[in-house]
Amino acid sequence: MRGVPALTGLQRTERAERELFQELAIPSVSALPEHAADVRRNAEWLAALMDGMDMRTELVSNSGGPHPVVLGEWLGAGPSAPTVTIYGHYDVQPPDPLEEWLSPPFEPSVRDGVVYARGAADSKGQHLPWLQAARDAIAGGGSRVNLRFLIEGEEESGGKSLATLLHERPHGLRTDYVVIADAVFSPNGLPTLVTGLRGLLYAEIDAQGAAVDLHSGLFGGVAPNPFHTLVHLLASMKDREGRITIAGFHDAVEPPSPEELASWERLGDSDREVERVMGAPLEGDPDHPPLHRRWALPALDIHGLPGGFTGSGSKTVIPAHAAAKLSFRLVPNQHPDVVAEQLRAHIQAHGTPGVRLEIRRLGGAVPVRLGTDHPGVPALRAAFQEGFGAEPVLAREGFTIPVTHDFIEALGAHMLVTGFVPWDAAPHSPNEHLPLDFYRRGIATAAAFLRALG
Repeated sequence: MRGVPALTGLQRTERAERELFQELAIPSVSALPEHAADVRRNAEWLAALMDGMDMRTELVSNSGGPHPVVLGEWLGAGPSAPTVTIYGHYDVQPPDPLEEWLSPPFEPSVRDGVVYARGAADSKGQHLPWLQAARDAIAGGGSRVNLRFLIEGEEESGGKSLATLLHERPHGLRTDYVVIADAVFSPNGLPTLVTGLRGLLYAEIDAQGAAVDLHSGLFGGVAPNPFHTLVHLLASMKDREGRITIAGFHDAVEPPSPEELASWERLGDSDREVERVMGAPLEGDPDHPPLHRRWALPALDIHGLPGGFTGSGSKTVIPAHAAAKLSFRLVPNQHPDVVAEQLRAHIQAHGTPGVRLEIRRLGGAVPVRLGTDHPGVPALRAAFQEGFGAEPVLAREGFTIPVTHDFIEALGAHMLVTGFVPWDAAPHSPNEHLPLDFYRRGIATAAAFLRALG
């Protein structure tokens, strides 16, 4: 920055790691109201970091959600230079179950060159490399590309503040490239350039039987049991081998392209690595390879069956109410609205007498396909070669980044989805972690990408 002596490479590395630990120590759990002040503190911490880089910063709060978007801009490269927008999120998942952490989740701990903390992989360790690279570029005489950061605080809780901002201010946020910093390496250790992201439909099915809980000795055999209905219904959605059996569900599924299939050959057989991380054998539709099942096919999973008696001991009650939480991961060409209607029709066809079923949508996101025919792709390939010594493989990802669709819809920019995190870094799980070598190499890769585009 102006008037500040340049730091040595070692000093920059030490500062970058110190700032990583500082952000990881903030318990910015957006889904829990008791952490609202912490989420705000994280946003202010990021804004102060960007202020120190000579960026124009703004905390944008709107009707889309309770937590602000951190907007930072440096447009010193001029109107003829390309503009690169970096997306990330500073909120994190709740750390439960705490007893499974080897060190406190918000007290970053380094063991064997790896930092353990909630948010290390998802996704504070993803946007900070880009911020470090941006600072070095600006301080080194000015970046040759214009820079914008949009870092949200609601990715983990389904808020719409960033989506609202994109649709309200598309002209003011015009950009040539959007980099989504929220993906992972492949199981065999190759960096990835994501060509598709699965969408999401999250729903809850409510089952109501009798007016009150009933004694199973007095009413067993005649009283409708909501759990029996849900078990029958859920079992009807998949066969024993894992094929989804909802009528019409697979009609719109789009197969991988020849270019994707050729790139996936570089990955070899990663099935054993997937089993190692899961601690369980593979399951699913045997008509398709496991990699296709994770990336290119939709999935259905049950997440919880709340209701009834779950305490220790016994209680012979027929519950009046039960529920099932489930989600569908959707692939390009499927739409959550269509799948919701297919689910509704399936529920109507597979209910049982005496139990009323209702479906509530709790969340949704449209799956996306991303192009590979724009100048950002060779720039990113070359950057990974410089930072990690390997070109990225074309990959689809099984998870969902909801705001990707809003970026495409509102800004229409070239999209690049990638990341600097190992596949087994345990995001959303106890002992989430990030090797510091990946963090350092991520900074080098981000810097090389910005130079290449400039």
